[in-house]
Amino acid sequence: MGQVANLVLLAVLSAVFATAEGNAFTYNYERLRIGGLIITALLVAGAVVILSWNKCKAKSSKDADSPSEI
Repeated sequence: MGQVANLVLLAVLSAVFATAEGNAFTYNYERLRIGGLIITALLVAGAVVILSWNKCKAKSSKDADSPSEI
């Protein structure tokens, strides 16, 4: 999962900064906004996955039948 997230982040950042402008201080605000929205969506999706990680794991029958847990 971590490698895929890094690859997606690298792809997004390279797409945002791919074209070199003539003036380094002239910003393309539309592309910057879209890049920010994509990064925000990825962060939110990652947070949802992390928060629901323990809830989605399948419990094994061995753990459920263990007499040592009270």
